[in-house]
Amino acid sequence: MCIVLFLVSFLVATAEGGRDAGLVTRVKETTVPYYASPSELNAYWQSVFPNRPIPSSLLDHLSAPSGNKMKDTEKEHYWSVYSDRLTEGDAKIFHNWAHRIASEKLLYPETVFTTGSKINLYIDRAVALHSPYLHRDIADSIPMSTKNFTDIIAMFAPVSPSMARDMWSTLSSCEHPREVAGEQKACTTSLESMKGFSALALGTGDLRAFSTSLDVPEEGISSPSQRYEVAAVRAITPRVATNTVTCHSMSFPVALFYCHAVNPTRIYEVTLKREGGDSIPESRTPAMVQALAVCHVNTLGFDPTLRYWVKLGLKPGAASVCHFLTRGDVLWAPASAT
Repeated sequence: MCIVLFLVSFLVATAEGGRDAGLVTRVKETTVPYYASPSELNAYWQSVFPNRPIPSSLLDHLSAPSGNKMKDTEKEHYWSVYSDRLTEGDAKIFHNWAHRIASEKLLYPETVFTTGSKINLYIDRAVALHSPYLHRDIADSIPMSTKNFTDIIAMFAPVSPSMARDMWSTLSSCEHPREVAGEQKACTTSLESMKGFSALALGTGDLRAFSTSLDVPEEGISSPSQRYEVAAVRAITPRVATNTVTCHSMSFPVALFYCHAVNPTRIYEVTLKREGGDSIPESRTPAMVQALAVCHVNTLGFDPTLRYWVKLGLKPGAASVCHFLTRGDVLWAPASAT
């Protein structure tokens, strides 16, 4: 870990020392704005999905600054508030998406999504929720890889060592080979590429996109001593499993999503009510929550050492694995299946 931090610090110093060739020069000299404007993104959305609403998780990114420059203080603010800060222990398991939700408290059996069930609710926090979208032409011109790391951090300079560490981890995660059998995945840096990957993975361009509602706070929900009751469950996709794509917002100065498909899945919109309701004024958890839950049905390729299996007394393949989506996640499904 110390070697990684030394390398990142060295690369930051190199980039800030004036390296401005190749990729950086091409990007900085372009007349195309770095960031896509809300009007551009709205126009694109309406052209491909007329009369279908934009998910709130995508709208959050539209509130980010636009134009060719973002003030350094503004950039640092967005990063410090919304970045996924990795601890040394986290970095060791960062690459495997399954391990990012591997904590026993974040995983649920599908049987809990029944009216009247009571659970301790855990929804992970959203990452880089307000990072701006790059203009498609710019996004397509940047090879997002660790091989181009010095060029990439120079483009976003000044970059602190902690910011660079998170950027390196994100790029490494995007390059890591598949961890679950049959998984399809890609890191996307524009709305167009996100839609394109989802259409390719699902075999159709006629899609619907969903996100967890705004009543889920950006910092997520952790209720170790506060239980929630399932008040209502609505199937977004048929009870018969179907194929979907989930895109997770990643730690980066601009919008970057890790999109993957581990199919088949069943998707639910779950309404939960906190026990005690509004009678607990000091509670940091919301009284009512409406969130999307993804259940992976084929779990044969999942890590057999997850404590989830020990808790259930089962092995991978014997039960589905479910988790709630964060405020920043986007779910894509064929329109015909929703």
